[in-house]
Order: sequence, then structure tokens, then C-alpha cells
Amino acid sequence: MYNKDLFVNIASIILLALAQVFIFNHINFLGSYQPYIYIVFILFYPPYANRYLFIFLAFLMGLMIDILEYTGGIHAFTLTFVAFYRNLIIKLLSGKINFEMEYFNFNTFSISQWIFYMAIIILFHHSILLLLENFKFTGILTVLNNALISSGITFIFVIIYKILFKNKISV
Repeated sequence: MYNKDLFVNIASIILLALAQVFIFNHINFLGSYQPYIYIVFILFYPPYANRYLFIFLAFLMGLMIDILEYTGGIHAFTLTFVAFYRNLIIKLLSGKINFEMEYFNFNTFSISQWIFYMAIIILFHHSILLLLENFKFTGILTVLNNALISSGITFIFVIIYKILFKNKISV
């Protein structure tokens, strides 16, 4: 009934949520920009795996971060939203008309597709998260500017993560 991958995924979301709350939330660049490293779960989750389980695990990780940070559900909403649209972004970037997600592998992406994929997902996540955190129209340009800079910082951390765990990620 339960397989090894489910327990590995649950352990990874727990570790990523704890790393975000206790380590990466205390890394502030220029006082207000921080990396959101937990997005690597969304980026590197196999696209051919069960989609509903993926969305549920994304929600669960966001809920854990919300509980630990008292943020009222913005991380759960954002991660669920990005997880829901991730496969659509992959389909758009792959450039294939008849596309079967069950047969897709990230190894078919070129370097530019891979970089564009990470940039879109990270920017999409950060924009939604920071807009929900602000939750008013005044200062929207400042929020979008913060999202852009935080996305760049997160992108660098994701590249470092990919380099460090290159052999363990089946991308």
C-alpha cells in the first residue's frame, strides 16, 4: 500500500520546511530579501508521479511552514497553486503538441529550458507569496520588486542545491 517514495517525499518536505523556518528565514540580504529554498520540492518532484499526491504534499509542506511561522495559510495556498500549474508550465516549455506527462523526463530539457523553467516557477511562487503577504494594492510595485530580487536570490540557492545534490536528484 505504502511505498518507499512516499516516505522519502514526506521526510524531504519535513526537512525542507524545517530548513526554511530555522535557517533560511534568518538569511536576509539587504535587510528584506530572503531565499525560499523549499521551492526545490516543487521544482524537482518527478513530473510523471501521481499529480494529486504531489499537490497534497505541496499543500502539506506549505501548511507546516504556515504553522511554524504563524503566516495564516499563505504558504499552503501558494505552494498548492504553483504545484497545480507546474505541469502546465512543463508542457508549455517542452514545445510538444501531443504531450504525455507519464513519459516526460527532465533530461529531455535543454539547459535553457531548464533555467527558464526554474525562473518561471520561482518568480511565479514569489510573486503570489509576497502579494498575499502584502494583501493590498498600495505599494504593489515595491512588492513585485521584492519578489524579483528574492527570486534571483532563491534561484542562486536552487542552483547551489542542484550542484550539491546532483547525483541524488533524478532530473
